[in-house]
Amino acid sequence: MDVKETKYLFEGLSSTLGGLYGELYETLVAKGKKRMGQEDVADSPQVSELIKRTREKQTMADLISKGQKGQEELIASIGGEVKKILSSAGIVTRADLARIERRIDEIERALEKGE
Repeated sequence: MDVKETKYLFEGLSSTLGGLYGELYETLVAKGKKRMGQEDVADSPQVSELIKRTREKQTMADLISKGQKGQEELIASIGGEVKKILSSAGIVTRADLARIERRIDEIERALEKGE
């Protein structure tokens, strides 16, 4: 795990547990009332159902995360290929022009000092 992703980990953990906490609390209270003979009429999801939904949410989050990483890798790969094609075709890039401009500036300064 990358240290830079720690804040995202805690944010995801917070949002997942925050939503689960309220549902879990209500479910456990309803189960406790049922066991003690003070059943509540309101239907509340079972703990196993909550766990199942939480896993589904995590699975979707994992899929989305993997998709985003895959997209980033694809874009980086395409960018690398484009750079290779441009360099082999002899096309001048902005970086090439910037490097030439810096070199010209250095030469001009050197000439001015020499005069």
